Amino acid sequence: MDLTNLLKYQELDEKLYNVEQRLTKSPARKRAGELSKIAKNAQIKSNELESEASKVLKEIEDVKAKFEDNKKSLQSLLNKDLDKLSMEDLDKITSLKAKILSNLNFLEKHLQKHAELVNRILMDFNKTKKMYDEARLQFIECKNKIDEETKELEPEKERLTKELEELSKSVEKNLLTEYKKRRNDNIFPVVVPLEGTNFCGRCRMELPMVAISRIKDVGVITCEHCKRLVYKK
Repeated sequence: MDLTNLLKYQELDEKLYNVEQRLTKSPARKRAGELSKIAKNAQIKSNELESEASKVLKEIEDVKAKFEDNKKSLQSLLNKDLDKLSMEDLDKITSLKAKILSNLNFLEKHLQKHAELVNRILMDFNKTKKMYDEARLQFIECKNKIDEETKELEPEKERLTKELEELSKSVEKNLLTEYKKRRNDNIFPVVVPLEGTNFCGRCRMELPMVAISRIKDVGVITCEHCKRLVYKK
């Protein structure tokens, strides 16, 4: 079996493969992916902080309302004419005043704790926003770089693709089908020479002698280890 055209096809396909690798695995594209994740995580974190801040602010409003209620109750007691009250009523008022003052003290500490929590949330939010803004700016730079690379390489990719389509007409159909099947599975190079007497020219694994004996008849055999097409020079 004549593999000349298939090998020419692979030689041209290798150039296309290299162009595709430069397009899909460039440092700029890789960094853009990382920055996109950073920005996405920053947005998620910002939403979480916003939700947490809303919850804390609501709690602060509730505490403030209780604080004001206790202040009014205390003021109401302080405004009473103590001379007109019995000793029993005075004891009750004194006990109630002590309880209200204790509640006010507790609520004041609670407010302070929540104020500190709000400050912490605000600091985290500003830090997250800064991280998002920096990631966004760097992403734009990477996007511009990717656009430049695409503009440079896309015409070459189109040219090679057209040449491959033309060359494919001269390659045996069954061979081309097997070739493309492996190419789609990201196996490259697809066709490799036999190394020595019975070793795959790519993965260097030993091939069965029964399979080797068939090369003359069928032209190529499949390496059972790396799935490449192996031929004898």
